Order: sequence, then C-alpha cells, then structure tokens
Amino acid sequence: MRRISFGLHLLAPAILCLAASGVAYAQPASSIQVFMPNGANPSRSLRLIMVRDDGFIDTVFTDSKGMFSIATPSGANKTQTVFYTVTVETDNQTYGTSTANFRLDPNNPNRTLIFLKPLAVEKRPANGVLDVTNFEGIVPSKARIAYKRGMALVSDGNYESAIESLQEAIRLYPQYVGALNDLGVIFLKLNRLDEAATRFRAATEISKRFFHPRMNLGLVLNREGKYREALDVLTPLYNENRGMLEVRLAYGAALKGAGEFSEAEKIYRSTLLSKNLSPRVRAVMEFDLGVVLNHQGRFADASSELEKAIMLDESTANPHLQLGGALMQLQQLERAESELLRAYKIGGTTAGGAQLLLGHIYYSERRFEDAQRAFEQYLKDVPAAPNVSQITKLIADLKATSKN
Repeated sequence: MRRISFGLHLLAPAILCLAASGVAYAQPASSIQVFMPNGANPSRSLRLIMVRDDGFIDTVFTDSKGMFSIATPSGANKTQTVFYTVTVETDNQTYGTSTANFRLDPNNPNRTLIFLKPLAVEKRPANGVLDVTNFEGIVPSKARIAYKRGMALVSDGNYESAIESLQEAIRLYPQYVGALNDLGVIFLKLNRLDEAATRFRAATEISKRFFHPRMNLGLVLNREGKYREALDVLTPLYNENRGMLEVRLAYGAALKGAGEFSEAEKIYRSTLLSKNLSPRVRAVMEFDLGVVLNHQGRFADASSELEKAIMLDESTANPHLQLGGALMQLQQLERAESELLRAYKIGGTTAGGAQLLLGHIYYSERRFEDAQRAFEQYLKDVPAAPNVSQITKLIADLKATSKN
C-alpha cells in the first residue's frame, strides 16, 4: 500500500490544540477558606493562583474573609473528578508563599482549608522577584481605599463597578502595580484580552521584577496566539522560577505555539520527571509531548507518549486524535481508524478533524463511499476549516466516481 501523502501539517488547527476538559459543572458549590498563620480570617481579599489538572491556569480572588466559592463537578463518571493546585503568594509581611492540593469529586461538595505559612525570617535577595504587595506601603491612602473598594466589589461578582474603582485607584496613583495587575485579571476573566494585556504591560513597565503581572501577561499573549511575544515575557520568568508548575505550563505552551518544538520537548520531559504530578496533569504533559513529537515528524516516539496519555486518561478526545494521525504516518491504518473513531465518539463535533483523517484512510483504501461520508461530516463539523474548498472538490470527485 502506498504511503499516505496527507501530512499532519495540513490538519485543521483544532487537531493540534488541547481541547477544554469537557467537565460539566453544576451546583451545589464547594469552597476554599484561607486562614492566616495565627488561625484568624484575613482582613482583605487574597489572590489565588489555581492550576487545574488539565493544565488550565486561573487567577481568582477570595472575599474579604478569605473564602472563595467554586462549582462542584456533576456527573456519575469518576473521570470527572478534578484536581487543583492552589498557591497564595507571600505578602512579605505576615505570611509566606503557601501551596495546597485538593480534589473535587462529582456531586460531592468539598470545603478546602488553607492555613498560610508564617513568613520565613530570611530576607529575599536584593535582585529577587517581587510581589506587588512589596510596595503597598507607599500607595496614597485615597488610592488604597479605592482599590479595597474595588476588590470588595470583585468578591461580590460586581465586575463593572470593580473596574471603575480600580481605574480610580490608578488615576490617583499611576504607579499602583497591584491595581493594574488586578484590573488586568478582571479583564482577563471577562475575556477582554487586549485590555488585560494593556494593564499587565503597564505594570511590568513599572518594574520587571514583579511576578504576577509578568505571568499574567504571558498567559494573555498565549491565549491571543502571540507566542513569540509570550516567550519574551515568559523566558526570563521561567529562568527565575523553574520549579513553578504554572510557569512551566505557560512557558511550554508558548514554546509549542512558537514552533520551538525541541525546547518545548525539553520542558515537557523535565516536568514529567517530577513525582508530584497528579495523574491528569501527567496525562496533559504526555499529550503535549506527543503533539510536539508529531510536529517534528517523530511519529513512533509520538505514538509512545500519546499511548501513555491515554492510559492515564481515556476520557478526552485529543490524545486519540493525535495518536490516530501518528499511526496513519506509520502506515498502521487499522489502529489509526480505531483511534480516530474513538476520538470522534468522545468528542463529537469538537473532534471533527477525526473525520478528515478517516476520510483520507478510507480514500487510500478505495472505500470511496465511506470516504465521502467522512469528508461530508468533517465539513459539517468544521465549516470554517481552511481546507474547505479542497475537501469540497474531493467530495465532488468522489460523487462523480460513484456515478461511473
């Protein structure tokens, strides 16, 4: 059988991207409660960095008493359990950076308690990375009042009014890095990415040593597909914080998006050496590594990593989809068909690229009716695909062939 000439580089973009986790959420709510080192409630809203086990990174705020509500997963499937790593960065005054891991099981509300660590006595290096709270003491009182009012509104979910209060704080004190960063976070949560990036850039221009604005700017640029710009931000941040999972995830995504596949491979392989990864985070890392290897044309290696990802988590479509593409290139067409059918069964229209690859398998095997159906389904599932005209012509040729 001749080698299939259809390469992975021609696949629809959705095939090469990690899809959302697909976890369904519903009430009742779970919660996180943060306590100060002495057991008391905080006196203000705290910023939490949350890393979900599918690699999604989010920044959220507690209310003024240290409580944050989070939806409980719903469903009977045990694979819908969600694992989180949550980090509270030090305020450099009363508590040190604190990290906790917790899980949310379907239909089982959970309350997670986080007791902040006492601040260590040793001093940070003079050239170390700073948190924005280091300079809170020099902010004028009126600006601080506007900022605290804004954060109280965030706790109540009143984002538009919170934006107005944070903008007031910045007008009163343009160097207010904390307000700039948290305003950017609100815009990020509202998917107003350009506005978020503007605030994060403004904060980083005040000083390159602040961690959160730089990290958040990298996340926004990744989300916007501006991977080269993201690397300019995330490369030095990674060099300063190599052990932080959220930095590694963001940096790896930027490298992959920018086509720096060899460097991305190093990040994923070194991250996989950690013994502290949850099974689903490990599955995501194996998947990302498989995608990178597919991009490099190393299909046998890619198949090995993607099979590991599937062993860890069979419930997502994209590892099956990527594995099917790799197996096609290795001429293991029966296995490829099985993986692609599995991907489509799990993902449906979100895995429409599976139908494209199935169509090419069937076409190469002269199963023209099956090929036509697969290509037609692909166009229904991915109507805005860049190869619509080519596939439309191919369908027309198949129809003409069937009449002869």
